[in-house]
Amino acid sequence: MKRSETMPVSKEKMEYIENWKKDNTDLIKFRVPKGKKEEYQALAERSGAKSLTAYLNNLLEDKLKEEH
Repeated sequence: MKRSETMPVSKEKMEYIENWKKDNTDLIKFRVPKGKKEEYQALAERSGAKSLTAYLNNLLEDKLKEEH
């Protein structure tokens, strides 16, 4: 199987994942001006982050560490 191909995920596994997310994470949504999302994603990629979410989490955690 090629790396870009994915295995089908069972309904039970998807339910488990969704329940885990609900029990272990908070969802934060915010809006940015049109066109900025792509810029932010490119910045995250250049920084080596897996995703924009991972990049933002790291930035926020680093800022919290600076304060303590």
